[in-house]
Amino acid sequence: MKVEEVIDALTTRFSLSTRAKFRLGTLPSGWGWFLVPVPGYVESSAYGPVPTREVEWVEIDPLVPQHIGRLVPPRLLDHTPELLHQLAEHGIPVQLVEGRIRIRFPAP
Repeated sequence: MKVEEVIDALTTRFSLSTRAKFRLGTLPSGWGWFLVPVPGYVESSAYGPVPTREVEWVEIDPLVPQHIGRLVPPRLLDHTPELLHQLAEHGIPVQLVEGRIRIRFPAP
């Protein structure tokens, strides 16, 4: 599986948010869902379809707030251990940056 396909599968399975930094940009995109619409492209709710060659890295936020009740603060579910395990199984190197999982895309 390609890097982007693994990210798509994991973020869909755990309902995680992602953001990306593009090779020609200076700041990362906003947070949103992630998918692979067609081979060689990625898309998010924060940006339209872009070729994978333009993506420098993608960050996954492994924390998901779980609503409990109106008077109870949400509980944070931390998927970090499972994500790191799955990414290691696919041989994808990662970095932990401020509690988020950063995955660098191969240079074109």
